[in-house]
Amino acid sequence: MQELQAKVTQAQVEIIDREKFEQGIADVVSKYENYTVTAATIKDDKQVLAVLRKLKKQISDERIKIKRELSQSADEFDKYIKDTSEPMDKVIDKIAADVKAFEEHQKAVRLDTVKSYLANKAAEYMLDPRIFDAKAQEYIKAGDFMADGVTLKKVTMKSLDDLVTFEHQKQQEYEKAKATISGQCAEYGMTDQPYIRMLQSMSLAEVLQQIMADYQFEKQKAEMRRAEEEREQLLATQRAKEQEQAQKSTETPKVDPETGEILDGGQLSQNDTEAHRGAENSSKQYKQKMTLEVYFEDTTEKEYFKTGLSQLGFEYKKNYQVSGYQKIKPLSQEELNEQCGW
Repeated sequence: MQELQAKVTQAQVEIIDREKFEQGIADVVSKYENYTVTAATIKDDKQVLAVLRKLKKQISDERIKIKRELSQSADEFDKYIKDTSEPMDKVIDKIAADVKAFEEHQKAVRLDTVKSYLANKAAEYMLDPRIFDAKAQEYIKAGDFMADGVTLKKVTMKSLDDLVTFEHQKQQEYEKAKATISGQCAEYGMTDQPYIRMLQSMSLAEVLQQIMADYQFEKQKAEMRRAEEEREQLLATQRAKEQEQAQKSTETPKVDPETGEILDGGQLSQNDTEAHRGAENSSKQYKQKMTLEVYFEDTTEKEYFKTGLSQLGFEYKKNYQVSGYQKIKPLSQEELNEQCGW
């Protein structure tokens, strides 16, 4: 193909009376550079400004006209080259599109090769191969393959092996971390899922530290609640006792007729023997008597003793009486034995 060659004739621009033009500019500047506008001369000042602007416009118009004439040949040349080379441009564009399509196809083939290799390797570790999809894009350059474009180089396979192995180790560590967190939460009676999610942005040590902090906080809250409940329960008990004491103070105390003991709200024991026993006692003749000293642990035991006597036919102020009843200093069985000489 014949290469483009062109001959350029440099355009010449001649300024007529260049020195006079430059001197004219200098004269105008010298005359008006210190010009002062005043209220008295404003009308003349405007006329001076109009003259200067007219002069400036004439210079600008001439410059634009000359520039247009100079660039006309360049514009014509540019249009000629574009029109002439347009068919060749279309051929180039078509071939470029075909090359791009071929390269895209090759990339797709190489990507399938890499994904297939990763899938087989991931299966050895029971990993989901989809987790490597993003990384697979990094190994589809032509330099990662042999000359045939479809066979992976050994160095590429080694990199892919390391990628899968590293992911397997990472997941094992993650599972161990999850188990550690679950065990710690189970020990403290806490839910583990929020802390497992923290592994996405925190280390295991940081998560365990957070668990401990939360546990201590909840423990402190529970202790405060328990203390408050105990305080309220104590206050309720005290109020109940005060109400009970106030109620008792308004009641007539019950007194044991045999001993004169004031009974704490208890009922006096009743004679549960049959009604005809009273008639039998009235016909009895007593020929023996004895004095019995009995020690009781409390009033309940005393009442139990009296009930037993009643069931045996002994009734207070009918066939027995009580004298010398008194409350004593608490005695153990050993002390009582020693006191009585048993």
